[in-house]
Amino acid sequence: MKNLELKELGVQEMNVAEMTNVNGGSIIGGIINAVQALVDGLQKNVNLDGIIQDFKTFFTTIKGLLHG
Repeated sequence: MKNLELKELGVQEMNVAEMTNVNGGSIIGGIINAVQALVDGLQKNVNLDGIIQDFKTFFTTIKGLLHG
C-alpha cells in the first residue's frame, strides 16, 4: 500500500526513534543481540579482527542508542 492509502486507513507513520520505543525496543534490541552473537562467533573462527571489531563497535553503539 502507498502511504496515502495507509493514512486513509488510520495507520500512522513511525520514525526510527518511535519504533525503538515499541515494546521498549525489545524487538530491535533482540535483533542487534543476535547479530552481535553472530559477529562474536565469526571473530573466533575468522582472522579478520579489525573488521569484526568495527562491526562490534557499530552494534554496541546502536544498542546503546536504542536502550539509552
